[in-house]
Amino acid sequence: MQTSIQLCKFMGIPIRLHFTFLFIFFAIIFSFANWDQTGTRIPLGLGGLELSPVIRYSLSAIAAVLFFFTLLLHEMAHSFVAMRFGTKIHSITLFFFGGLAMMEDIPKSPDKEWRIAIAGPLMSLALGGLFFLIYLGLKALDPTNYRSVAILVLTIGLFNGALAVFNLLPAFPMDGGRILRALLAKRMSFLKATKRAALIGKLFAFALVIMGFSRDPFTFILTGKWSSNLWLPLLAIFLFMAATEEERATATFALLDGIKVENVMRTERATVPEDITLSELVNAMLADKTTEYAVVDARGDLKGFVTLDAVKKIPNDQRYFLHVSDVMIPYDGPRDALLSDAPASEALKRMLRDRKSILAVIEEAGGGLIGIITKKDLSIYIEMLRGGVRVQ
Repeated sequence: MQTSIQLCKFMGIPIRLHFTFLFIFFAIIFSFANWDQTGTRIPLGLGGLELSPVIRYSLSAIAAVLFFFTLLLHEMAHSFVAMRFGTKIHSITLFFFGGLAMMEDIPKSPDKEWRIAIAGPLMSLALGGLFFLIYLGLKALDPTNYRSVAILVLTIGLFNGALAVFNLLPAFPMDGGRILRALLAKRMSFLKATKRAALIGKLFAFALVIMGFSRDPFTFILTGKWSSNLWLPLLAIFLFMAATEEERATATFALLDGIKVENVMRTERATVPEDITLSELVNAMLADKTTEYAVVDARGDLKGFVTLDAVKKIPNDQRYFLHVSDVMIPYDGPRDALLSDAPASEALKRMLRDRKSILAVIEEAGGGLIGIITKKDLSIYIEMLRGGVRVQ
């Protein structure tokens, strides 16, 4: 299921919008248009101003777009520094609780990681300062006629300041947590540093739950009154899940250190001819007890891949007439292939990034097919490594 759409490219990086971002986008418009300033210390909305609905919601839409743009600049700052260190950025996705720059590989060098991590908060602090200066200028220019615009500018400035401060909290996987991991990694292994940072992140998530259901300090800063805030427990769930997932991913890739593709690849029961029927393919799958194959022509040249998922989409009565070549995924050259001496972690990264379940293993001389590596085989191998089974 496609959960995000590509809006554009910025500096060659695809900018994607997750469907959950629409919730926060329209929530910002509605909240900014109707926030009642009565009894608040800081004016953050237009609810107390005498404005027509058209102007009120037009300004609110502008505020939401500015929110989107400053959030994008925060992620672009991360991406720019990462690219300076040679890391490829596949995309930037904006979703419910912020943005995420999808990097090919997070550098394990502590000096590189903390610089990449701190770039986003520094950008948000700079933007917050810029908007605050504009706010002061508008107030000095004409505090009455420009009040609605001044409130808009102040709100975006405060948002960026809060975003910077919140991200700098040492709660993994936020930016502050990544900085903490980088500092810890100077004294211990990368995996151990990740586990320590993830633990702190989980503890911080529990603290957010308690604050959300008891006394929310963010609401107190704005209104001077203690109250509950159900957004904090929701954010806590997201942070807890993200910390757990990244800890598990780091542990998985640590297990694959030193493991080559040749250790995991399958050379037997790896190919099927392109001209057999799907009925014959199903029989082969049952006999071989496998669900993925490389597809070859009569000369043995690689033509594509076929999986059980592709066969399941075809009705039973048509499987006697359709051939493997009719449903196979065409071979896409280097994107679908690895050398046997490549790291197994590279195969896993590519499968996760490109959503592939099978890759070809080719020989360096001539590029001929020598086997396949599948996500299922990798999963079994990783479970064996977790159980203490290692290549001697």
